Amino acid sequence: MRASLKSIVEDILTKIEDKRVIGLITYRHYAEELALYEKFGRCGFAISVVMANGGRITYHMLVEVEKDLRNRKAGGTVRYVLLKEEGSKRKLDVVKARYRSRIDLLRGVDRIRRSFYRRILQGQI
Repeated sequence: MRASLKSIVEDILTKIEDKRVIGLITYRHYAEELALYEKFGRCGFAISVVMANGGRITYHMLVEVEKDLRNRKAGGTVRYVLLKEEGSKRKLDVVKARYRSRIDLLRGVDRIRRSFYRRILQGQI
């Protein structure tokens, strides 16, 4: 499925900022990923969001980025993998998008990072 970088960022933010969130987990950290992007043109992050909704719903999200190495200013591709677990049911979606520049990419990633850590630091989970 195709989407925009903005729609991927908004989907992740909606899940992080949901009032039903009872747990947040990060598996890959921003500083290390930024260094990888600068050196190799690839990076990513993974987070899980756990919600209480009568039962328990867990969203596992993996975002992988690959810079277009043929043209320094051309941006690249984002691959967003979303696994939703609810009880014994599992649903997997994969969405691809393009980003125009490093600045566009990092702006979206920073919005997600700030939202994630704001929830943790404010004790909202």
